[in-house]
Amino acid sequence: MGTTNTFFTDGNYGEAYPKSSDMTDSSRGIPFLTGGNLNDGKLSLDGASYITPEKHSKLTSGHLLEDDIVIAVRGSLGALGYVNTDNSGWNINSQLAILRTDKSELYGKFLIQYLLSWTGQNELLKRQTGSALKQLSIGAIKDVEVPITSVAEQEKIGEYFADLDNLITLHQRE
Repeated sequence: MGTTNTFFTDGNYGEAYPKSSDMTDSSRGIPFLTGGNLNDGKLSLDGASYITPEKHSKLTSGHLLEDDIVIAVRGSLGALGYVNTDNSGWNINSQLAILRTDKSELYGKFLIQYLLSWTGQNELLKRQTGSALKQLSIGAIKDVEVPITSVAEQEKIGEYFADLDNLITLHQRE
């Protein structure tokens, strides 16, 4: 992310990591995402786990905000999901990290389009480490050079791709 002030955090909560007693069901819990919940730039609840609201309130570094990007740093390396209004307030597990951009420089909605592109995926994959258990370090992600245009143009480009994505989804449903 070169010179941008993008903030990174991951779901490695150390001693506070949820135990089975901290898990609950969808009616009472907060989605606790894994790499399997990242699908073509979207967050999916298919097969999602849920943590209790009490546990969620303690794991504040993993709280998702609108325009965040969630990225798999272990397991499904390079898988991405964009946080929209509906996903705001969910949480992440230790396979995932959050990229939160400085909105005066870079919009997440623009950045995810780059990271989903062939070039962006290639940049991420060539930074993976490890042989048996592949990982993508936050430090390595920070080194990815992103072609940045003005924030006004980024917003237009991000909206264009979001509209295009919605159009494709509508046609697939027909």
